[in-house]
Amino acid sequence: MAFSQIQYVMATLRMSLAEIQNKERELDALVSQFRTQLRRLPRQALYGKTSLDSSLSAMGEIEERLEDALTTRRRVLEFKKSALEELQTLELVKQVDEARHSLQSLRQRVGASSGTPVEDAESADEIRRLEAFIAEHSKMAEQAITASYEERHSPG
Repeated sequence: MAFSQIQYVMATLRMSLAEIQNKERELDALVSQFRTQLRRLPRQALYGKTSLDSSLSAMGEIEERLEDALTTRRRVLEFKKSALEELQTLELVKQVDEARHSLQSLRQRVGASSGTPVEDAESADEIRRLEAFIAEHSKMAEQAITASYEERHSPG
């Protein structure tokens, strides 16, 4: 995936994540509202503001709505988890890509110049550090991508 494609996909994921988080906040407010209503209903029936039958009926409706909101919230959290995992994986891929470009640039500079022994040693250390970073983070990205793929394609 080209660097600009990664940035585009990451931006799209961030937009989706913002939408998901907004929906999560809406659902949290709705759940809180339903729970408050459920706490208040018994008092209203006890003090005669509403009949017992009306209160019981209202409680049943509120409980159904609360359960629906909790179920929807659980689903939204699954979307959020997936988006965060995808974003993290793409961030790893982006970091590896940036490190590869830095490594390539450094190798070109080292090959084109005849620096002092100290500069050569520093460059060699930086090359080793970048190679280690690329190897480690490439493996992490591979594992994340593989796990995501297996999760999406596993039966059940």
